[in-house]
Amino acid sequence: MAIHNFVFLTGSTGFVGGHFLIHLYHSGRRVRALIRTSSSFDELRLICDYYRQSFDELFAAVEWVYGNTLDYISLCDLLNGAEEVFHCAGAVSFDSGNSRQLFQTNIQGTSNMVDAALKCSVKRFCFISSISALGNTKGQDFINEETARQSEEIYSLYSDSKFRSELEVWRANSEGLDTVILNPGVVLGPGSPRKGSLLLFQTVQRGMPFYTNATTGYIDVRDICRAGIELMEKGLFGKRFILVSENVSNKELLSMIASEFSVKPPRYQAGKTLLQLSACLSENIWKLMGLEPKLTRDLVRIVQSSSKYSSQKIETALNFQFTPLCKTIHDTCFFIKENGL
Repeated sequence: MAIHNFVFLTGSTGFVGGHFLIHLYHSGRRVRALIRTSSSFDELRLICDYYRQSFDELFAAVEWVYGNTLDYISLCDLLNGAEEVFHCAGAVSFDSGNSRQLFQTNIQGTSNMVDAALKCSVKRFCFISSISALGNTKGQDFINEETARQSEEIYSLYSDSKFRSELEVWRANSEGLDTVILNPGVVLGPGSPRKGSLLLFQTVQRGMPFYTNATTGYIDVRDICRAGIELMEKGLFGKRFILVSENVSNKELLSMIASEFSVKPPRYQAGKTLLQLSACLSENIWKLMGLEPKLTRDLVRIVQSSSKYSSQKIETALNFQFTPLCKTIHDTCFFIKENGL
């Protein structure tokens, strides 16, 4: 028998989506989770370990459905009866060679999700975006939800894809779908250090002598889940909210991680020329191997730029208290060490 009045979740086997899944489950909601036939549950098992949540119990309680955000017809069937949606799925890449996949997954996938939600009379829709979709003050002031994107500014392909994804959500909002957009900073928290932003922890643990002089905003993954669920419950729709607990420099962040692992902190500043040369070599070598480069020119431009973000809007709206960055780093490092990762 079909489940009605459930929550529909995308990206449930990923880092952010996995944490969301457990928060939604613990809140008593019935969850229908979208996965692909190729999805791995390794990340979700790790996240379950952090929460001391039985993976088998969670697996049995969730309704798992196979599909793809690029398949609008199947989404209409899968969303039928859903009361709210948390759209966490998305592609992250700073390789220009992945532009087609990036734009398809992030823009077309989001467009299909909101269109299917409208067709199925979904009541509430939460979209997990990124601070990369926001405008830039060129380091002169704090970026907030109203900071406009400058046409003359150079943005990464990933940034463009998230910005254009948000346009699809705003369109759906104007067509009657109650939406809220979250713009988290760089996401940290307990999870696998073998991919995504948590690669920083593995890199520092192995020894990281270099740092850049850039500053950006960071957020605990658990705070994203708390904020998203509470915003949906309070009905604060038609708005976006920046989620950044603290703005710190790259050197500060890496030094905090190094201290938790009892290893040497970074000592040498990586200059622009060195990074650009490394990026060129990385792109050429990795592509010859048929793999996505770990360091690209787009990524170099990002790690060389400084931006600070204000989360005053959500702090005022919900009296929201962020997890201190030092606790996020401590919990993440402890989890990595405890699980031999």
